[in-house]
Amino acid sequence: MPQKNKGFTTGEFARLCGVSKHTLFHYDEIGIFSPAIRGENGYRYYAPVQIEVFNVIAALKELGMPLAEIRSYLDRRSPEELLVLLEREQAALTQKLTRLGHIRRLIGRRAELTRRAMAVVPGRVEMEDQPERWYVTTPAAGITDQEKYVHVMARHLEYCDAHGVDSPYALGALMPTDAARRGDWDGYTICYTQVDRPLKGVELFTAPAGRYLTYCHAGSFDTIREGYARLLSHADENRLELGPWVLEDVLLDELCCKGYDQYLLKLSVSVMDGI
Repeated sequence: MPQKNKGFTTGEFARLCGVSKHTLFHYDEIGIFSPAIRGENGYRYYAPVQIEVFNVIAALKELGMPLAEIRSYLDRRSPEELLVLLEREQAALTQKLTRLGHIRRLIGRRAELTRRAMAVVPGRVEMEDQPERWYVTTPAAGITDQEKYVHVMARHLEYCDAHGVDSPYALGALMPTDAARRGDWDGYTICYTQVDRPLKGVELFTAPAGRYLTYCHAGSFDTIREGYARLLSHADENRLELGPWVLEDVLLDELCCKGYDQYLLKLSVSVMDGI
């Protein structure tokens, strides 16, 4: 309780507002929020009505408003200025909440994809029924050259940013099946970002629903050729006619792996009907 005829001490007021005494001292020093009373002994006392003012300051700071702007408002405060301030911050907060909701969904989707990847047993050739999938693409001839790949990735990321493409998937690539059979590792033609639904105004590569031969490879891009060899050898042994493209997806990458040699990569190629 505040001391009679004085108010709350700095420690009491700090506890009520959930901040440290240092914060109150700092706000006083920069002139943004000062105690209502200063005793002859130098003690500071805060009035109960100051709690609401402090809470507004704390809320504005939480929204990212610089202390200098908050102080500027307080210097010219009026009902009209408060209304302008609150309406502006309400609009900004609505926009921020929309963006945070979008980020929350992306994080949730990435968590889901990571859990799936952790359950994968690498080194197996398997047949899977896969739904229709969509990919934002960028021509990527010669991406095995590091310098060229940097430029391709930059173009791809710029395109995705310009078209509002946010995806929980890592960057992947398309390898023509014929090029893989020839061992032409410069044959990559496209890099891509998978998306969960078609996007208006964005050109997409569509992988049709159907049966896919898949192989998950534990290792780096430098050893992915082993995965292609296993995949194609299995197809030949079982006389499977494959589609024209092999999709090369990164299931686990640098975000959760300590080193390129610990990646988890997945190869998928459609199996033609009637075989």
